[in-house]
Amino acid sequence: MAECISVNTARSGKWDILKFFLVFLVVLGHAADYYASNSETIRSLFLVIYTFHIPVFIFVSGIFAKRNISDNRIDKMLGYLVIYFVLKFYPFCYRNLAGMSAGFHPLIESGVPWFMLALFWFNLITIVLKRAPFKIVIPFIVLAACFAGYSDNFGDFLALSRTIVYYPFFYIGYILDRGKTEVFVRKKSVRIIAVAVLIIFVVSVFLAGDEIYWIRPLLTGRNPFSMLKKYDQAGFIIRLFYYLIVSAVGFSLVALVPDKTRFGYIEKLGQRTLAVYGLHFIVFFFIYEKFGFNDFLSQWTIIPISIAVTLFFSLPIFNKALSFLMSVPTRIAELRK
Repeated sequence: MAECISVNTARSGKWDILKFFLVFLVVLGHAADYYASNSETIRSLFLVIYTFHIPVFIFVSGIFAKRNISDNRIDKMLGYLVIYFVLKFYPFCYRNLAGMSAGFHPLIESGVPWFMLALFWFNLITIVLKRAPFKIVIPFIVLAACFAGYSDNFGDFLALSRTIVYYPFFYIGYILDRGKTEVFVRKKSVRIIAVAVLIIFVVSVFLAGDEIYWIRPLLTGRNPFSMLKKYDQAGFIIRLFYYLIVSAVGFSLVALVPDKTRFGYIEKLGQRTLAVYGLHFIVFFFIYEKFGFNDFLSQWTIIPISIAVTLFFSLPIFNKALSFLMSVPTRIAELRK
């Protein structure tokens, strides 16, 4: 087990660049959803994004969780719960201030904050499993995710469904040696294969279009197989196939993302993804829900709008505020020493 895990704390630009790209896709995916009902092209774009963006983001989170898990830093993990409640209260405030009712259910979450609660569970579960042989853990957690889809008892309560479905990606990130991975993906042959995989994936999804849109409920991680309707009994096989596709696409992205950019600006932005992920939805709420601009704005305006929103919430002030709140449990723990 030890030979698979690296706790090297040196930061590589590759992962920050990848994180920035993924958080942009989070923003773009949310914007695209406002047009998905009226455009097959946007529905295909939605499927492309939602197939891999969150699983790969979770995989990267697993890579950078090694130190906290190794040191049993529960205080760091409690920071995720702080942000979870902050992000739950955030839309409750702006929706009510805008005159649109919004409930507040502390233990049930279907929106953006689920990710922070899931990260708390991911880290806690991995502390429990860290001494177990990964050759046993991986099949177990994959099978658990596949069988869990047949039950309607998980869902959004404590983000249990998403925790179970996405945990394999976090665990894989945790056990991989980051340094060896970076060396391996620099090989020319690996990058050629990666280009081919991404082209085949994107072209296939756009060509299939609405013929595969029925799989959408599976891509959010929160729905049972019954949402697949006539394909529900095949949910186990479909989820396994989904894991294979995400693994291939995610690996290809890691291979093709550069180790650095010329001026290092993207790397800096990639270290501020927390604020982008947590705060961006307020803009879409007012543009598309409150004022209904999607009724007359072109569907392709989602691209420049998403770029602007991503860059805006990448400003240091937003990330510093959320990072400070996230550090509160650690500060309290230090004061008690």
